[in-house]
Amino acid sequence: MISKTDIKQLSRLSTKKGRNEYNLYLIEGLRIIRSALRAQTPINRIFVTARFEESVDYQSISNRFNKMLKPEIIDEKTMKQITQTVTPSGILAVCSLPKITELPSTIASNWLYLDKIADPGNLGTLLRSAAWFGTTQVALSPHCADPFNPKVMRGGMGAHFSLQMVTNCDLRQFKSSDHLIIGADHRGMSIIDFNHDAKDWVLVIGSEAHGISKENSNHIEYSLSIPANGSGNSLNAAVAGSIMLYCLNNL
Repeated sequence: MISKTDIKQLSRLSTKKGRNEYNLYLIEGLRIIRSALRAQTPINRIFVTARFEESVDYQSISNRFNKMLKPEIIDEKTMKQITQTVTPSGILAVCSLPKITELPSTIASNWLYLDKIADPGNLGTLLRSAAWFGTTQVALSPHCADPFNPKVMRGGMGAHFSLQMVTNCDLRQFKSSDHLIIGADHRGMSIIDFNHDAKDWVLVIGSEAHGISKENSNHIEYSLSIPANGSGNSLNAAVAGSIMLYCLNNL
């Protein structure tokens, strides 16, 4: 049976301070937990409600759990208390925070650089798109949302488990790696007309409110935009970043 101490500790994992204190984070929902299992992410504990344990969804993956560790049954009130969501999915896992926080000594391949993306929903969507389009290395500047925030995890839909992420990264670290540093900017040239000559690149996406920060805009070599065919003020940062990831990986 889960103890009051456990509930208090697990509830604190909804905060960045709590995650850093215990070096743990939560993943909630069948699809995300399936992604974690597929990626062989180490899972420390699994909790399910009695209702979820009786579901077809649970039966489809229960054999995977039993090989690792036995799921713990908790009531729905406790599940809500831990996840701090109004309608929790009924399944929850606890994982250890990964330790990679610095760029590798040799920087290769393409990167997505997120510049002060503070909105958890946008950050989660950008991580999901990066994984989908094959840009599996992501650097986050200082003042980004915590990538292990529960809202980011839900938005990422399991993308975290196929990405290499670096936090508190200075864009200047890419200057010596011979990467093209590309910035998303509505004033730039059309991405359709851009040719990166098969060179490795770093795509910089700024925040929705402020764009690419002043300190990082000085390091941008190419500013690219997405041409509009209709009306509207602008694209959401996550949508723009997703389109650019597709174009750079396929055009």
